[in-house]
Amino acid sequence: MNKCAVAEPELTAPVKTSRQELRTKETRDLLMRAAKTIFIRDGYEGTDLKDIAELAGRTKGAIYGHFKSKEEIFLALIADHRQRYREELEQLMGRDVNQNIAVMRQFIMDLAEDSDWALLQLEFKMFTLRHPETKERFQSLYAPLASDREEMYTRLLGPAGKGTRSVSRAMAVHSIIPMLSGLLLEAEFEPGLMSKKSIKQLIAGVFEHLLGRS
Repeated sequence: MNKCAVAEPELTAPVKTSRQELRTKETRDLLMRAAKTIFIRDGYEGTDLKDIAELAGRTKGAIYGHFKSKEEIFLALIADHRQRYREELEQLMGRDVNQNIAVMRQFIMDLAEDSDWALLQLEFKMFTLRHPETKERFQSLYAPLASDREEMYTRLLGPAGKGTRSVSRAMAVHSIIPMLSGLLLEAEFEPGLMSKKSIKQLIAGVFEHLLGRS
């Protein structure tokens, strides 16, 4: 009896990361963490690349090995954060609208714990207002995402209400996060009045009004 030969699956060796690549990634990560600290502390205009290098334990030349300028490392920092948050949400979102709303609510509540990121976002927005050419360049990166975001949010979170006071899903999502950033900034001046707990309670109420489902 003839036997059909069964081909063995082709095994592909895992791609190994070289030591040089690991060192390069480690240096970039150190620079990015240091840059976040210095940009928050000194603002964009007041930041000196030398301070970033010193905090990261690297030379100023190491910065130029990864970034062409202070502007480039600042924009990379913002882009990396946004990408990480987007990936986290994409992994948690599914097909169930109610579950997605719960995920979005928890995501925003978690952002309330990250005051540094809120301050960095505000610094970035002030920076782009002072540098319109950078604002246009950065916005162009997100133009494809902006073109269909109402459709995307509707698919994930369900359609917006039909009352006269209802707002679009995109407007709701993109209003809550800046509102949270503003409150976290105010909390730096009024810590007794605006505790993390009270800010979360307020934002939770806004969330339910704009995105909750009865």
